[in-house]
Amino acid sequence: MTKFQINAEKFSLLAGQQEGTKLVPDDNHRIRLRALLPDHWASFSTAVVDISINASHQIKCNLSLCAGSESLLTLFYAVLPHCHVQIPFPLNEQIFAANCAFLPPQPGVYKGGMKGRAVRPEEISHVEICVQNDDLAGLEFAGLTLKTDWKPQNVEGSPLVDSMGQSLHLNWPGKTQSTEVLDAYLRSELKNAETDNQYPVGWSRWGGWLEKKFEATGWFRSEHDGRRWWLVDPDGYAFFSNGMCYGHRTGIYALADRLETLYTWLPPHDRLYQNAWCTGDAIPQYVVRNGLDAARKRVFVNFPRVNMMRIFGEDWLNAWITINAARMHRWGINTLGVGVNDYTDEATHTFLARSGIPFVITFKYFALTKECIFRDFPDVFSEAYERAAQEMAERELAPWRNAQGLIGYFVTNEPEWLMLEGVNLAEKLLQQSGATASKQAMITYLKEQYTGGIELLNAAWNTAFISFDDLLTPVTDLPATQAAKRDLAVFHDRLVNQYGEVVSRTLKAFDPNHLNLGMRYHRPSEKTLCSPLRYFNVFSFNCYGSEPATSAAMVGRHIDLPMMVGEWQFGAQDSGLDSWSLYYTATQDERAQAVRYYLEQSTQEPHLTGIHYFEYSDQPYLGRFDGESHNIGLIDVCNRPYPLVVKAFREFAQQMYPMLDGRIQPQARPVPVMHNP
Repeated sequence: MTKFQINAEKFSLLAGQQEGTKLVPDDNHRIRLRALLPDHWASFSTAVVDISINASHQIKCNLSLCAGSESLLTLFYAVLPHCHVQIPFPLNEQIFAANCAFLPPQPGVYKGGMKGRAVRPEEISHVEICVQNDDLAGLEFAGLTLKTDWKPQNVEGSPLVDSMGQSLHLNWPGKTQSTEVLDAYLRSELKNAETDNQYPVGWSRWGGWLEKKFEATGWFRSEHDGRRWWLVDPDGYAFFSNGMCYGHRTGIYALADRLETLYTWLPPHDRLYQNAWCTGDAIPQYVVRNGLDAARKRVFVNFPRVNMMRIFGEDWLNAWITINAARMHRWGINTLGVGVNDYTDEATHTFLARSGIPFVITFKYFALTKECIFRDFPDVFSEAYERAAQEMAERELAPWRNAQGLIGYFVTNEPEWLMLEGVNLAEKLLQQSGATASKQAMITYLKEQYTGGIELLNAAWNTAFISFDDLLTPVTDLPATQAAKRDLAVFHDRLVNQYGEVVSRTLKAFDPNHLNLGMRYHRPSEKTLCSPLRYFNVFSFNCYGSEPATSAAMVGRHIDLPMMVGEWQFGAQDSGLDSWSLYYTATQDERAQAVRYYLEQSTQEPHLTGIHYFEYSDQPYLGRFDGESHNIGLIDVCNRPYPLVVKAFREFAQQMYPMLDGRIQPQARPVPVMHNP
């Protein structure tokens, strides 16, 4: 059997109301449905939900695998409104083990993920579907189909995007109304860039502070002046990394395949526009999350490039670099953040040479082993991990080893193993059959703890192993004694220590001059604050929220290291995009106030040596490689800045260094910020 249909009438309506063929939300803006699953449900590879959502922006749809009244594992996607969409929730061994953080993007469904615990299919009795949002007006639901051979389908709907990549139906201050307006604006920006292109007065050529001098080594480094941590530029001047992620990048590619009817116009594949198109294998993040074969099947279009090409023709790249390098200098952006080495079709070295802006790199492909312990956590005690670390050092650092403008490198970005709250890697190791080298290391550790033999371990763990070698086979029922929990917690820390130590040692030997900026965790927590920190020159973490000082202070209570925020952002609801960032405000005016407050508060924690805004350009209306479509940019799809936000950056830059040095105090006040979890 290749499919099994659970029709809409077989679902019980737990929240919401039926109005003809439509479902409308209850007073809590929620529609919730439940249906029993057939006994053979886990033999199918995909649970497909047919749905059309009536809302003004993307709405999250959850599919929960349940036992009794308890939801054990929830899969979710953001869904494009105003269209008929198929939502394909994958059902496979990796999903049941909660062994991935993200679900693959599909036409019309974006930013997929999961939450909950690993499940056994036999535990699951029924499925729940929930759609909830303040803006939800209703939906049409055709039921759920279990399939073994689902293939991506074209999204059915009318055009949503205009010929410049903007929302077709919405209007907002700053929307570009015609190509004639675009032409006049961009040409004036190019002329202005020829003269207004300098860092603030008192800044060094690297963007450091001329009033505070340390020893010059010719490389970026860190130093504590007795009051706070600083980075130090190659000429010896105090440096705070006020960075812009993807600052050199010429626009963001948007998903295009099977969405063609939603575009008013798409550029031809001719000589002028050929560099406005790519497939997913040109986008490293897409390859890492979805595999090379899947990446080659996805098609992307870059409307920011299209808009420059239609105005400046084949000289578009020169115009882009001139305009945007000048902007970053006058706005006080002294670092190009994550993404510098991501895309092979970017004129990265040209932008770096012409702008002179310092930069950081993030390794595109971490040192993984064939068998991982959990998600992207390798078999860290294996020789294969040592080899992979050496290969990573040579591959990722060789082009940059002699670059003075390189501040340092993020070893990886947002490890997915940390995205499962409370994960214990030793427990995951115990439950699986692979990662033999790390299992042998765990056995060695346990033999050291229980020198009297396996009988002592059994007594402490309440187990019945015949020998320590029994631990090489999967242990499905984890021991629950206090001794077992203690031993597994200690070995978890040993695994994480090895994870950081091997790559950091290898990288330092290959490149002794640049800073190891750490692993750019998705957020700081107790799980990130164990021993690997001592191998990093800087502790990096992403910090979304109203300010970064609280998180940095928490880390600082555990270890005295300079710190760097790898990502932060705010969006606004009045920008013509379908979603607005993890943290957002109602208006661009409030967004600018939130930005100013975050910037100023970053100067008040003595461990913070940099914050990198994510990111320079707005994301596309129909979604980037994973479907994100946030208003987060300093510039929109037409290369037009958001003036109030830019003003906040520019005014902060004038006061940044005196504020860091304690000579002046912050003046900005917090504003209400909404959270989109």
